[in-house]
Amino acid sequence: MKAETSFGKTTNLLLLGMGVQERLRLWPLCSRRRLPARTLLERTGSRLASVCFIESGVVSSLETGDLREPIEVGVVGHEGMIGTAAIANLIPQRDAFIQIEGEALFVDIGDFQECVRSSLNLRTYLSRYVQAQMVQISLAASAGVRASVQQRLARKLLMYRDRTPTDDLALTHESMSLMLGVRRASITHAVHNLEADGFIRAQRGLITIRDRPALEKYCGRFYGVAEARYTEIMGTTHQAAALCSI
Repeated sequence: MKAETSFGKTTNLLLLGMGVQERLRLWPLCSRRRLPARTLLERTGSRLASVCFIESGVVSSLETGDLREPIEVGVVGHEGMIGTAAIANLIPQRDAFIQIEGEALFVDIGDFQECVRSSLNLRTYLSRYVQAQMVQISLAASAGVRASVQQRLARKLLMYRDRTPTDDLALTHESMSLMLGVRRASITHAVHNLEADGFIRAQRGLITIRDRPALEKYCGRFYGVAEARYTEIMGTTHQAAALCSI
């Protein structure tokens, strides 16, 4: 699902949705790299060497502040970027962990910050993206309190499916345990129940979405709000970019 643009080929909706002048300036600075699964893109407290616009794969934003097991508080795919701290020249306060392998376009941190400093339009646009990410994180916190483990897992599977081109998700029980911050036994129980209901099929290292509409209905209010608000925040330009990427 590559989209042809005036500045090159990309599936990243942030790049596709920004102003022409901003993306023309960023594009020559981009280098494409693989994102190997189970590796870190950024680490809490460490300065960034580059930012990256995700083209494929799924990256977890992990909270590690309480020094216990990390827990996923956000998900980033082809709609976003890793390295938002660089917009304000800050140090990352969360880890970014590659859950599902893919590709990204990397931009050197100095080059990126120079583009941000020189363009009010780019700063405004990327600030909207940061706000959309904060909405996702706040709603994840709400689901963590109000939803069952099984509903939270269903919600995460839908979010991952939104960011992949297939119903087959390369996820292990360990990966899903990291997503929700619960024991693997709880994940096993939730997976078995979702499979028994016909929502998914589980194999070793692979979850297949079998009935997405039913899975969405099962999630209820815990899925769809962040997605709708993301579109509201990013605006009609971003909606058009999404259509162009199909």
